[in-house]
Amino acid sequence: MSLIYLLSSLPLLTFEAAPPLTVEAFLGACREQLGAADAEAAAALINGSPSRHAFVEAWRDKEAILRNAVARERARAAGLDAARWLRPTAGCDTLVESLVEDAFQESDPLSKEKELDRIRWGVAEELQGPDPLTVRAVLSYAVKLSILAKWRALSPDAGRAVFDSLTQTPVHLASQTA
Repeated sequence: MSLIYLLSSLPLLTFEAAPPLTVEAFLGACREQLGAADAEAAAALINGSPSRHAFVEAWRDKEAILRNAVARERARAAGLDAARWLRPTAGCDTLVESLVEDAFQESDPLSKEKELDRIRWGVAEELQGPDPLTVRAVLSYAVKLSILAKWRALSPDAGRAVFDSLTQTPVHLASQTA
C-alpha cells in the first residue's frame, strides 16, 4: 500500500474538463494502494454506499447543508415552506448557504447546476485540507471525479432518450359511464 504512489499517479482534475480516468480505474487504484477502510470510503463517496469513515461523514454533512440551502431557495421561489424537505445536519456553513443563494441568481438551469457543482468542488477542496499528501486528498479526488463523471454522462442524446421514455408512457383513462 502506498498513498504517495497513488497520489503521484493520479492525473490532475479540472472542473468542466473531461475526466482523465474512469471511476472504475480510480477505484481499482484505490483498492490496490490504500487500506481497506480508505478504499471503501472512496467507493462510498462515488457510489453513495454507507460508510462510517470520518471524511465521508463530513462530506455528507456538507452535502446535506448544500441540499438544505437548495431546498430553501426552491421553496422560497415557489412561495412554500421548506421545512418538509430539510434534513438534519451536524454543522452549519454560512458560506455554502451564501454561495447557493448566489447560484440561484442564475436564470439558466444548466448554469445553476454547474454553479452548485462548483460549490461541491470547493467543499471537497476544503475538506482535503492543506496537506496534499494525505488520504483526504484521495477522498477529495473521489468527490471531484464523481462530479466530472456525472457531467460526462450527460449528453443531448441521453437527455432525449430519457425524455422520449417519459413521454412515450401510455396513459389509460378510465372510461366514465353515465
